[in-house]
Amino acid sequence: MTMPTGKCALCLAVTDLRRSHAIPDSVFKRITKENNGQAISFNDDDISLVEYSSDSWWEYQLCGNCEQHLNLSYERYSLSAIRAGKGKILKHDFGVTFSEIDTLKVQLFFLSIFWRAANSKNEAYQKIYIPEPWNNDLRIHLLNNTRVPLRFMTVKISRLIDRSAEGGFSLQVLKNVIASPFFRKLPDRKFSFCFLFEGFFIEIFMPGYMLKQRTAKGVINPLNKIIVAPYLNIFDIPEILNLLVVGYKKNLEGKVTFST
Repeated sequence: MTMPTGKCALCLAVTDLRRSHAIPDSVFKRITKENNGQAISFNDDDISLVEYSSDSWWEYQLCGNCEQHLNLSYERYSLSAIRAGKGKILKHDFGVTFSEIDTLKVQLFFLSIFWRAANSKNEAYQKIYIPEPWNNDLRIHLLNNTRVPLRFMTVKISRLIDRSAEGGFSLQVLKNVIASPFFRKLPDRKFSFCFLFEGFFIEIFMPGYMLKQRTAKGVINPLNKIIVAPYLNIFDIPEILNLLVVGYKKNLEGKVTFST
C-alpha cells in the first residue's frame, strides 16, 4: 500500500506517513477479537448522536520511526503493565495498586494518547485539544522521553466498576468498551480530558495538580513507582450514564446490539 507524504506531527519531518492510532490499535483489536466489542462514539452536545463502530479511529499522522518510538517507548510496556503483565498488582476494597513499574513510561503513554487525539482530525477526537505552546511542549517531552511536570499536566486513572446490586456489568464487559473522549470545564479556567478504555477511566488535567493534590489516589507521579487506581462506579460518570441510557433505548428499538 502506498503511503501518503506529509509532515510527521511528532518529529516534523516531511516523509511517508503511517496509519496512526491515538488509542492503540491493539486495544480495538482486543475488544473485537474477545467479545465482538465496539467503540462508542458520541457527542455530549447532543447525546442522542450515539454511534457504534468497529473503526479504530486512525489517520495518517506519524512517520514510521515515530510510530515505532511511541510503540516501543510507551505503548507496549504500559499496556502490559495495566493488563497485569508487568510489576505487581494488588486488589483492595478501594481499588487496585500497581507497583514495581516504570511510572514514567505509563505517564507518557497516556499523555501520548492525549496528544495524538488532540492533533487528530478524526471525528471521534473532536472534543480533545491542547492550546499552544502546551501542545508543542508536550510533543517535545514525548519525542525526548522526558518527564512531564505534574503542574503542567496531571494524569489520573481509576478502575471502572459496576456497583449495581445484581445484573450489572462485569469487569470483562467494561474492558470491552471504548468511548470517544470528552472534556470537562473546571473552576479556575482549568479543564480535564476524559478517556475510557481497557476498563479504566483516565482523566488528564490541564493545567495540572498543585503540590497538595498530587498525593490523591489515581494520580500518576513518575517520581513514584506505584499507582493507586481507585474504583469508580461507571454510573457515577454523568457523561457515560447518559450514554448508557441512550444506548439501552436504541438497543430496545433494535438499532444497537450490546456485547455482554
